[in-house]
Amino acid sequence: MIVEQLRKHYTQVVGTEPAYRALRTRDGHALGVFEWSAGTSRLGVHFYASAGASQYGPDALQHAVELFVGVRPGDEAVLEGFADMALSVLKSGTVPRHGVFVAGDWKVIKGRDFTGCVLTERPDDLIPQLDLPDGRHVVFLDALPVFREEAEYRHGNRADELFDIWEAERVKSWDLDRALPAEIEPRNKGLSAWLGRSLGNVRRG
Repeated sequence: MIVEQLRKHYTQVVGTEPAYRALRTRDGHALGVFEWSAGTSRLGVHFYASAGASQYGPDALQHAVELFVGVRPGDEAVLEGFADMALSVLKSGTVPRHGVFVAGDWKVIKGRDFTGCVLTERPDDLIPQLDLPDGRHVVFLDALPVFREEAEYRHGNRADELFDIWEAERVKSWDLDRALPAEIEPRNKGLSAWLGRSLGNVRRG
């Protein structure tokens, strides 16, 4: 039921019907991902949106949260990375808010250097709140891929200060080929690669 409500809501925003993929993990978590290729989205980007990123039903809070992201370019690796990120939110059992950072694996999107996402309420209210028949509602957060240095920068700083840097440097958050902002110092790549391999070894152990 909620999938169809979300499909209708998303379609009104994007302007066309999406492709849909139902995913289920081995531990029983279920998540849906809607996808619009850049050529079918009036937004001009490859667009992904979740169905089931937070809990619904009698035991859920007054509202649920779904996630979305518009990027260029989009491909299967991006879809998998977005789904993994949304599943990590679902498994956490929390209802995230604006400014929350969601950590991923060493590479959130295979072949790219993003290591997490920051969730934000867009000031343009791209996807407006969806009111459900039972009186609850759904809030939609934009999941923007971030580099490890950007995630680390916010320690001691609010996420909004990262957004201020993006605005000042005109960072195109939708561009998956973007560079790290000049104001944020890059990590030592040799150390990062070594740490990544070490973390991978720990996870496999």
